[in-house]
Amino acid sequence: MDLQSLNHQNILSRLGFTQFNEIQETTIKESAEKENILLLAPTGSGKTVAFLMSAIDKLKEVEGVQVLILAPTRELVLQIESVLKKMQLNVKTNACYGGHPFSVERRNFSVQPTFLIGTPGRIKDHIVRNTFNSRSITHVIFDEFDKSLEFGFGEEMSFIVSKLPKANNKMLVSATNTIEIPSFLSFRNHTIIDFGGESIPDITLQKIVLNDGEKIDGLLQFVNGLGNNQNAIIFCNHREACNQIADKFNEEGIIYSLYHGALEQDQRESELAKFRNSSSKLLISTDIAARGIDVPELDFVVHYQVPKDESAFIHRNGRTARMKATGTGILIFTKREKSPDYMPADIQPFKFIKGNTISDPGFITLHINKGKKDKVNKIDIVGFLLQFDFLDKADVGLIEVKDFFSYVAVNRNKYAQLISQSGNAKIKKKSVKIAVAT
Repeated sequence: MDLQSLNHQNILSRLGFTQFNEIQETTIKESAEKENILLLAPTGSGKTVAFLMSAIDKLKEVEGVQVLILAPTRELVLQIESVLKKMQLNVKTNACYGGHPFSVERRNFSVQPTFLIGTPGRIKDHIVRNTFNSRSITHVIFDEFDKSLEFGFGEEMSFIVSKLPKANNKMLVSATNTIEIPSFLSFRNHTIIDFGGESIPDITLQKIVLNDGEKIDGLLQFVNGLGNNQNAIIFCNHREACNQIADKFNEEGIIYSLYHGALEQDQRESELAKFRNSSSKLLISTDIAARGIDVPELDFVVHYQVPKDESAFIHRNGRTARMKATGTGILIFTKREKSPDYMPADIQPFKFIKGNTISDPGFITLHINKGKKDKVNKIDIVGFLLQFDFLDKADVGLIEVKDFFSYVAVNRNKYAQLISQSGNAKIKKKSVKIAVAT
Protein backbone atom coordinates (compact mmCIF):
# COMPACT_ATOMS: atom_id res chain seq x y z
CA MET A 1 0.00 0.00 0.00
CA ASP A 2 1.33 3.41 -1.00
CA LEU A 3 0.81 5.50 2.15
CA GLN A 4 1.60 8.70 0.24
CA SER A 5 -1.55 8.16 -1.82
CA LEU A 6 -3.55 8.33 1.44
CA ASN A 7 -2.25 11.78 2.38
CA HIS A 8 -5.10 14.22 2.93
CA GLN A 9 -3.62 17.04 0.87
CA ASN A 10 -2.89 14.71 -2.02
CA ILE A 11 -6.47 13.45 -1.97
CA LEU A 12 -7.85 16.98 -1.86
CA SER A 13 -5.73 17.94 -4.84
CA ARG A 14 -6.95 14.96 -6.87
CA LEU A 15 -10.55 15.82 -6.03
CA GLY A 16 -9.99 19.41 -7.12
CA PHE A 17 -10.55 20.87 -3.63
CA THR A 18 -8.34 23.09 -1.47
CA GLN A 19 -9.86 21.99 1.83
CA PHE A 20 -12.50 19.70 3.29
CA ASN A 21 -15.89 21.23 4.07
CA GLU A 22 -17.37 21.29 7.57
CA ILE A 23 -19.20 17.97 7.35
CA GLN A 24 -16.04 16.26 6.07
CA GLU A 25 -13.76 17.77 8.71
CA THR A 26 -16.19 16.87 11.50
CA THR A 27 -16.64 13.29 10.26
CA ILE A 28 -12.89 12.76 9.90
CA LYS A 29 -12.28 14.04 13.44
CA GLU A 30 -15.09 12.13 15.13
CA SER A 31 -14.44 8.84 13.33
CA ALA A 32 -10.79 8.93 14.42
CA GLU A 33 -11.97 8.73 18.03
CA LYS A 34 -15.30 6.86 17.87
CA GLU A 35 -16.32 3.43 16.56
CA ASN A 36 -20.08 3.73 15.92
CA ILE A 37 -21.26 6.85 14.08
CA LEU A 38 -24.63 7.94 12.69
CA LEU A 39 -24.04 10.57 10.00
CA LEU A 40 -27.12 12.62 9.11
CA ALA A 41 -26.51 14.56 5.94
CA PRO A 42 -28.53 15.98 3.04
CA THR A 43 -27.96 15.23 -0.60
CA GLY A 44 -25.11 17.20 -2.12
CA SER A 45 -23.35 17.87 1.18
CA GLY A 46 -20.12 16.00 0.40
CA LYS A 47 -21.02 13.04 2.60
CA THR A 48 -19.42 10.47 0.28
CA VAL A 49 -15.99 12.04 0.68
CA ALA A 50 -16.69 12.36 4.41
CA PHE A 51 -17.35 8.67 5.04
CA LEU A 52 -14.60 7.52 2.66
CA MET A 53 -12.04 9.63 4.51
CA SER A 54 -13.21 8.14 7.81
CA ALA A 55 -12.30 4.70 6.44
CA ILE A 56 -9.09 5.74 4.67
CA ASP A 57 -7.59 7.01 7.91
CA LYS A 58 -8.03 3.56 9.49
CA LEU A 59 -6.46 1.45 6.74
CA LYS A 60 -3.70 -0.96 7.76
CA GLU A 61 -0.83 -2.51 5.82
CA VAL A 62 -2.57 -5.90 5.65
CA GLU A 63 -4.01 -8.06 2.88
CA GLY A 64 -7.69 -8.67 2.35
CA VAL A 65 -10.87 -6.59 2.36
CA GLN A 66 -10.73 -3.94 5.08
CA VAL A 67 -13.64 -1.66 4.19
CA LEU A 68 -17.14 -2.75 3.15
CA ILE A 69 -19.58 -0.12 1.88
CA LEU A 70 -23.20 -1.17 1.40
CA ALA A 71 -25.55 0.94 -0.73
CA PRO A 72 -29.18 0.26 -1.73
CA THR A 73 -28.83 0.78 -5.51
CA ARG A 74 -26.31 -0.10 -8.21
CA GLU A 75 -26.24 3.58 -9.24
CA LEU A 76 -25.09 4.60 -5.77
CA VAL A 77 -22.49 1.82 -5.76
CA LEU A 78 -21.08 3.14 -9.03
CA GLN A 79 -21.10 6.72 -7.76
CA ILE A 80 -19.10 5.77 -4.64
CA GLU A 81 -16.69 3.80 -6.80
CA SER A 82 -16.19 6.84 -9.06
CA VAL A 83 -15.30 9.04 -6.07
CA LEU A 84 -12.75 6.46 -4.90
CA LYS A 85 -11.23 6.41 -8.38
CA LYS A 86 -10.87 10.20 -8.34
CA MET A 87 -9.01 9.90 -5.03
CA GLN A 88 -6.37 7.69 -6.73
CA LEU A 89 -5.52 5.82 -3.51
CA ASN A 90 -3.40 3.14 -5.16
CA VAL A 91 -5.46 0.41 -3.45
CA LYS A 92 -7.77 -2.09 -5.14
CA THR A 93 -11.52 -1.48 -5.17
CA ASN A 94 -14.24 -3.94 -6.21
CA ALA A 95 -17.84 -2.98 -7.00
CA CYS A 96 -20.56 -5.66 -6.88
CA TYR A 97 -24.22 -5.23 -7.80
CA GLY A 98 -27.13 -6.90 -9.53
CA GLY A 99 -27.03 -6.77 -13.31
CA HIS A 100 -23.23 -7.08 -13.32
CA PRO A 101 -22.03 -10.57 -14.33
CA PHE A 102 -21.30 -12.61 -11.20
CA SER A 103 -18.53 -14.49 -13.03
CA VAL A 104 -16.71 -11.21 -13.72
CA GLU A 105 -17.04 -10.16 -10.09
CA ARG A 106 -15.73 -13.54 -8.94
CA ARG A 107 -12.62 -13.15 -11.12
CA ASN A 108 -12.10 -9.65 -9.72
CA PHE A 109 -11.57 -11.27 -6.30
CA SER A 110 -8.52 -13.21 -7.56
CA VAL A 111 -6.63 -10.37 -5.90
CA GLN A 112 -8.50 -9.31 -2.78
CA PRO A 113 -9.50 -5.61 -2.77
CA THR A 114 -9.04 -3.19 0.11
CA PHE A 115 -12.40 -1.51 -0.56
CA LEU A 116 -15.52 -3.51 -1.40
CA ILE A 117 -18.66 -1.61 -2.46
CA GLY A 118 -21.92 -3.37 -3.19
CA THR A 119 -25.64 -3.77 -2.84
CA PRO A 120 -26.72 -5.94 0.13
CA GLY A 121 -28.14 -8.74 -2.02
CA ARG A 122 -25.04 -9.13 -4.17
CA ILE A 123 -22.62 -8.91 -1.24
CA LYS A 124 -24.62 -11.62 0.56
CA ASP A 125 -24.32 -13.81 -2.56
CA HIS A 126 -20.54 -13.42 -2.56
CA ILE A 127 -20.27 -14.29 1.11
CA VAL A 128 -22.44 -17.39 0.66
CA ARG A 129 -20.27 -18.48 -2.29
CA ASN A 130 -17.01 -17.73 -0.44
CA THR A 131 -15.56 -15.48 -3.14
CA PHE A 132 -13.82 -13.36 -0.50
CA ASN A 133 -12.93 -13.56 3.19
CA SER A 134 -15.31 -11.33 5.14
CA ARG A 135 -13.44 -11.93 8.40
CA SER A 136 -10.78 -9.38 7.45
CA ILE A 137 -13.27 -6.48 7.29
CA THR A 138 -12.81 -3.97 10.11
CA HIS A 139 -14.83 -1.02 8.83
CA VAL A 140 -18.39 -1.17 7.43
CA ILE A 141 -20.39 1.78 6.08
CA PHE A 142 -24.10 1.69 5.32
CA ASP A 143 -24.76 4.51 2.86
CA GLU A 144 -28.38 5.68 2.65
CA PHE A 145 -29.22 3.21 5.38
CA ASP A 146 -32.80 4.54 5.56
CA LYS A 147 -33.35 3.69 1.90
CA SER A 148 -31.84 0.21 2.34
CA LEU A 149 -34.39 -0.51 5.06
CA GLU A 150 -37.17 0.97 2.92
CA PHE A 151 -36.15 -1.34 0.05
CA GLY A 152 -36.42 -4.36 2.35
CA PHE A 153 -32.72 -5.20 2.68
CA GLY A 154 -32.88 -5.75 6.46
CA GLU A 155 -32.48 -9.54 6.22
CA GLU A 156 -29.49 -9.31 3.85
CA MET A 157 -27.76 -6.70 6.01
CA SER A 158 -28.35 -8.78 9.14
CA PHE A 159 -26.73 -11.81 7.46
CA ILE A 160 -23.76 -9.73 6.27
CA VAL A 161 -23.13 -8.22 9.72
CA SER A 162 -23.19 -11.71 11.25
CA LYS A 163 -20.24 -12.61 8.99
CA LEU A 164 -18.09 -9.62 10.02
CA PRO A 165 -16.59 -10.59 13.38
CA LYS A 166 -13.86 -7.90 13.26
CA ALA A 167 -16.01 -4.99 12.01
CA ASN A 168 -15.76 -2.83 15.11
CA ASN A 169 -16.08 0.42 13.15
CA LYS A 170 -19.59 1.02 11.82
CA MET A 171 -21.06 4.11 10.19
CA LEU A 172 -24.68 4.62 9.21
CA VAL A 173 -25.28 7.39 6.68
CA SER A 174 -28.87 8.53 6.50
CA ALA A 175 -31.01 11.39 5.27
CA THR A 176 -33.35 11.17 8.27
CA ASN A 177 -32.93 10.67 12.01
CA THR A 178 -36.36 9.03 12.36
CA ILE A 179 -35.10 5.54 11.46
CA GLU A 180 -35.19 2.77 14.05
CA ILE A 181 -31.73 1.22 14.22
CA PRO A 182 -32.06 -2.60 14.13
CA SER A 183 -30.59 -4.63 16.97
CA PHE A 184 -28.51 -6.78 14.58
CA LEU A 185 -26.11 -3.84 14.11
CA SER A 186 -24.99 -3.86 17.79
CA PHE A 187 -24.84 -0.09 17.36
CA ARG A 188 -24.31 0.81 21.01
CA ASN A 189 -23.15 4.17 22.37
CA HIS A 190 -23.06 5.66 18.91
CA THR A 191 -22.10 9.24 18.12
CA ILE A 192 -24.47 11.35 16.03
CA ILE A 193 -23.04 13.81 13.50
CA ASP A 194 -26.05 15.88 12.52
CA PHE A 195 -25.84 18.17 9.52
CA GLY A 196 -29.53 18.63 9.07
CA GLY A 197 -30.53 15.39 7.38
CA GLU A 198 -33.16 16.17 4.79
CA SER A 199 -32.79 19.91 4.52
CA ILE A 200 -34.10 21.67 1.43
CA PRO A 201 -31.24 22.59 -0.93
CA ASP A 202 -30.55 26.19 -1.91
CA ILE A 203 -32.83 26.03 -4.91
CA THR A 204 -35.15 28.56 -6.55
CA LEU A 205 -38.61 27.12 -7.23
CA GLN A 206 -40.76 28.32 -10.12
CA LYS A 207 -44.07 26.95 -11.38
CA ILE A 208 -45.81 26.49 -14.72
CA VAL A 209 -49.61 26.21 -14.51
CA LEU A 210 -51.39 24.91 -17.62
CA ASN A 211 -54.85 24.02 -18.81
CA ASP A 212 -55.88 20.38 -18.76
CA GLY A 213 -54.39 18.43 -21.65
CA GLU A 214 -51.60 20.95 -22.22
CA LYS A 215 -49.02 19.59 -19.80
CA ILE A 216 -46.70 17.91 -22.27
CA ASP A 217 -46.92 20.92 -24.59
CA GLY A 218 -45.92 23.15 -21.67
CA LEU A 219 -42.93 20.92 -21.02
CA LEU A 220 -42.00 21.12 -24.69
CA GLN A 221 -42.18 24.93 -24.56
CA PHE A 222 -39.90 24.95 -21.50
CA VAL A 223 -37.40 22.61 -23.17
CA ASN A 224 -37.26 24.72 -26.31
CA GLY A 225 -36.40 27.73 -24.17
CA LEU A 226 -33.25 26.15 -22.76
CA GLY A 227 -29.95 27.73 -23.70
CA ASN A 228 -27.35 25.84 -25.72
CA ASN A 229 -25.34 24.87 -22.63
CA GLN A 230 -28.21 24.24 -20.19
CA ASN A 231 -29.42 20.82 -19.06
CA ALA A 232 -32.30 19.40 -17.03
CA ILE A 233 -33.58 16.24 -15.35
CA ILE A 234 -37.31 15.77 -15.95
CA PHE A 235 -38.82 13.75 -13.09
CA CYS A 236 -42.00 11.67 -13.32
CA ASN A 237 -43.72 9.57 -10.68
CA HIS A 238 -44.24 6.65 -13.06
CA ARG A 239 -42.26 5.11 -15.92
CA GLU A 240 -45.35 5.29 -18.17
CA ALA A 241 -45.17 9.09 -18.02
CA CYS A 242 -41.45 8.92 -18.84
CA ASN A 243 -42.22 6.86 -21.92
CA GLN A 244 -44.97 9.28 -23.01
CA ILE A 245 -42.54 12.21 -22.83
CA ALA A 246 -39.94 10.18 -24.73
CA ASP A 247 -42.49 9.49 -27.48
CA LYS A 248 -43.26 13.21 -27.74
CA PHE A 249 -39.59 14.13 -27.90
CA ASN A 250 -39.10 11.53 -30.63
CA GLU A 251 -41.87 13.16 -32.66
CA GLU A 252 -40.21 16.56 -32.23
CA GLY A 253 -36.70 15.29 -32.99
CA ILE A 254 -35.41 16.23 -29.52
CA ILE A 255 -32.37 14.32 -28.24
CA TYR A 256 -32.77 12.97 -24.70
CA SER A 257 -31.76 10.22 -22.27
CA LEU A 258 -34.34 7.91 -20.67
CA TYR A 259 -33.79 6.34 -17.27
CA HIS A 260 -36.11 4.11 -15.23
CA GLY A 261 -36.22 0.72 -13.57
CA ALA A 262 -37.72 -1.19 -16.50
CA LEU A 263 -34.58 -0.69 -18.59
CA GLU A 264 -31.77 -3.24 -18.59
CA GLN A 265 -28.70 -2.25 -16.59
CA ASP A 266 -26.50 -1.80 -19.67
CA GLN A 267 -29.03 0.57 -21.20
CA ARG A 268 -29.36 2.53 -17.98
CA GLU A 269 -25.58 2.99 -17.82
CA SER A 270 -25.53 4.07 -21.47
CA GLU A 271 -28.31 6.62 -20.94
CA LEU A 272 -26.55 8.11 -17.90
CA ALA A 273 -23.25 8.25 -19.78
CA LYS A 274 -24.90 10.28 -22.55
CA PHE A 275 -26.29 12.75 -20.03
CA ARG A 276 -23.05 13.07 -18.06
CA ASN A 277 -20.97 13.74 -21.16
CA SER A 278 -23.46 16.26 -22.62
CA SER A 279 -24.43 14.09 -25.58
CA SER A 280 -27.95 14.76 -24.33
CA LYS A 281 -29.11 17.76 -22.35
CA LEU A 282 -32.30 16.16 -21.05
CA LEU A 283 -32.70 13.16 -18.75
CA ILE A 284 -36.26 11.83 -18.37
CA SER A 285 -36.45 9.75 -15.21
CA THR A 286 -38.44 8.33 -12.34
CA ASP A 287 -37.23 8.86 -8.77
CA ILE A 288 -34.58 6.21 -9.35
CA ALA A 289 -32.36 9.14 -10.42
CA ALA A 290 -33.17 11.17 -7.29
CA ARG A 291 -30.56 9.20 -5.32
CA GLY A 292 -27.25 7.71 -6.26
CA ILE A 293 -26.29 9.59 -9.40
CA ASP A 294 -23.97 12.55 -9.45
CA VAL A 295 -24.34 14.98 -12.33
CA PRO A 296 -22.23 18.11 -11.87
CA GLU A 297 -23.45 21.52 -12.99
CA LEU A 298 -27.11 20.63 -13.40
CA ASP A 299 -29.18 23.69 -14.31
CA PHE A 300 -32.79 22.54 -13.83
CA VAL A 301 -34.79 19.91 -12.00
CA VAL A 302 -38.23 19.66 -13.62
CA HIS A 303 -41.07 18.08 -11.65
CA TYR A 304 -43.35 17.00 -14.49
CA GLN A 305 -45.27 15.06 -11.86
CA VAL A 306 -44.87 16.42 -8.33
CA PRO A 307 -44.24 13.64 -5.78
CA LYS A 308 -46.64 13.13 -2.88
CA ASP A 309 -43.71 12.51 -0.52
CA GLU A 310 -41.66 15.51 0.60
CA SER A 311 -38.56 13.32 0.96
CA ALA A 312 -38.70 12.45 -2.75
CA PHE A 313 -39.13 16.14 -3.58
CA ILE A 314 -36.05 17.07 -1.55
CA HIS A 315 -33.91 14.34 -3.10
CA ARG A 316 -34.97 15.34 -6.61
CA ASN A 317 -33.98 18.93 -5.95
CA GLY A 318 -30.72 17.71 -4.47
CA ARG A 319 -29.54 16.70 -7.95
CA THR A 320 -28.93 20.41 -8.51
CA ALA A 321 -27.62 22.91 -5.93
CA ARG A 322 -24.70 20.53 -5.35
CA MET A 323 -22.09 21.40 -2.73
CA LYS A 324 -23.80 24.68 -1.73
CA ALA A 325 -24.27 25.85 -5.31
CA THR A 326 -27.66 27.12 -6.41
CA GLY A 327 -30.14 25.63 -8.82
CA THR A 328 -33.67 25.95 -10.18
CA GLY A 329 -36.63 23.63 -9.70
CA ILE A 330 -39.54 23.83 -12.14
CA LEU A 331 -42.97 22.58 -11.03
CA ILE A 332 -45.47 21.76 -13.79
CA PHE A 333 -49.13 21.70 -12.77
CA THR A 334 -52.47 21.66 -14.54
CA LYS A 335 -55.19 23.85 -13.05
CA ARG A 336 -56.92 20.74 -11.66
CA GLU A 337 -53.86 19.44 -9.85
CA LYS A 338 -53.57 20.30 -6.19
CA SER A 339 -50.24 21.36 -4.74
CA PRO A 340 -49.04 19.03 -1.92
CA ASP A 341 -49.22 20.37 1.63
CA TYR A 342 -45.43 20.44 1.97
CA MET A 343 -45.04 22.79 -1.00
CA PRO A 344 -44.25 26.47 -0.28
CA ALA A 345 -47.17 28.77 -1.05
CA ASP A 346 -45.21 31.66 -2.57
CA ILE A 347 -43.70 30.01 -5.67
CA GLN A 348 -43.20 32.47 -8.50
CA PRO A 349 -44.42 31.70 -12.04
CA PHE A 350 -41.87 30.67 -14.64
CA LYS A 351 -41.50 33.04 -17.60
CA PHE A 352 -41.31 31.23 -20.91
CA ILE A 353 -38.81 32.18 -23.58
CA LYS A 354 -40.90 32.03 -26.74
CA GLY A 355 -39.91 31.19 -30.28
CA ASN A 356 -36.85 29.08 -29.50
CA THR A 357 -36.10 25.53 -30.61
CA ILE A 358 -33.66 23.41 -28.64
CA SER A 359 -30.49 22.67 -30.57
CA ASP A 360 -28.76 19.30 -30.87
CA PRO A 361 -25.89 18.76 -28.40
CA GLY A 362 -22.39 19.27 -29.77
CA PHE A 363 -21.32 15.74 -28.79
CA ILE A 364 -22.54 12.22 -29.47
CA THR A 365 -21.62 9.12 -27.44
CA LEU A 366 -19.74 6.27 -29.11
CA HIS A 367 -19.33 2.72 -27.80
CA ILE A 368 -15.85 1.18 -28.13
CA ASN A 369 -15.63 -2.56 -27.50
CA LYS A 370 -12.49 -2.39 -25.36
CA GLY A 371 -12.23 -1.69 -21.63
CA LYS A 372 -10.30 -2.25 -18.43
CA LYS A 373 -10.14 -6.02 -18.90
CA ASP A 374 -8.34 -5.36 -22.19
CA LYS A 375 -5.79 -3.19 -20.31
CA VAL A 376 -7.21 -0.11 -22.04
CA ASN A 377 -7.42 3.23 -20.21
CA LYS A 378 -8.51 6.79 -21.03
CA ILE A 379 -5.06 7.80 -22.28
CA ASP A 380 -5.07 4.87 -24.71
CA ILE A 381 -8.45 5.96 -26.08
CA VAL A 382 -7.38 9.59 -26.48
CA GLY A 383 -4.28 8.45 -28.35
CA PHE A 384 -6.37 6.19 -30.57
CA LEU A 385 -8.77 9.02 -31.48
CA LEU A 386 -6.13 11.67 -32.11
CA GLN A 387 -4.37 9.52 -34.70
CA PHE A 388 -7.11 10.68 -37.10
CA ASP A 389 -6.07 14.03 -38.58
CA PHE A 390 -9.63 15.37 -38.66
CA LEU A 391 -9.94 15.11 -34.85
CA ASP A 392 -8.28 17.30 -32.24
CA LYS A 393 -8.55 17.48 -28.45
CA ALA A 394 -11.58 19.79 -28.55
CA ASP A 395 -13.48 17.09 -30.48
CA VAL A 396 -13.12 14.57 -27.64
CA GLY A 397 -15.27 14.84 -24.52
CA LEU A 398 -15.79 12.72 -21.43
CA ILE A 399 -14.45 9.14 -21.56
CA GLU A 400 -15.77 6.37 -19.30
CA VAL A 401 -13.89 3.05 -19.31
CA LYS A 402 -15.91 0.03 -18.15
CA ASP A 403 -14.75 -3.59 -17.73
CA PHE A 404 -15.32 -4.72 -21.32
CA PHE A 405 -16.11 -1.53 -23.24
CA SER A 406 -15.85 2.25 -23.11
CA TYR A 407 -18.00 5.28 -23.79
CA VAL A 408 -16.51 8.38 -25.39
CA ALA A 409 -18.14 11.66 -26.38
CA VAL A 410 -16.98 13.01 -29.74
CA ASN A 411 -17.90 15.94 -31.95
CA ARG A 412 -21.35 15.23 -33.44
CA ASN A 413 -20.24 16.56 -36.82
CA LYS A 414 -17.29 14.16 -37.05
CA TYR A 415 -18.46 10.86 -35.57
CA ALA A 416 -19.64 9.36 -38.88
CA GLN A 417 -16.25 9.99 -40.46
CA LEU A 418 -14.55 8.44 -37.43
CA ILE A 419 -16.65 5.27 -37.63
CA SER A 420 -16.06 5.07 -41.38
CA GLN A 421 -12.27 5.38 -41.13
CA SER A 422 -11.68 3.32 -37.97
CA GLY A 423 -12.17 -0.09 -39.57
CA ASN A 424 -8.48 -1.06 -39.57
CA ALA A 425 -7.36 1.05 -36.60
CA LYS A 426 -6.24 -0.61 -33.36
CA ILE A 427 -5.84 0.16 -29.67
CA LYS A 428 -2.76 -1.51 -28.16
CA LYS A 429 -2.50 -3.71 -31.27
CA LYS A 430 -6.08 -4.90 -30.77
CA SER A 431 -8.80 -4.43 -33.36
CA VAL A 432 -11.71 -2.32 -32.21
CA LYS A 433 -15.34 -1.81 -33.14
CA ILE A 434 -16.88 1.62 -32.79
CA ALA A 435 -20.61 2.35 -32.94
CA VAL A 436 -23.07 4.93 -31.73
CA ALA A 437 -24.09 4.04 -28.16
CA THR A 438 -27.70 2.88 -27.95
